[in-house]
Amino acid sequence: MSQNRDQEQIYHELRRRAVVEFGEERAVELESFLRTAAQQIYDVDSAEVHPDLEPLFQE
Repeated sequence: MSQNRDQEQIYHELRRRAVVEFGEERAVELESFLRTAAQQIYDVDSAEVHPDLEPLFQE
């Protein structure tokens, strides 16, 4: 899938959740925030990590 399509899917899921939680009118007001969040989620999800890097668990 293309990057744009993946981002759109993420955006549509976030928007669907916003409509459920806050209603259609508020979801429209939040559109720019939802698009930004979709981009950020996509970026994190598609980031590549070198296989030799270990997670930094701190206790």
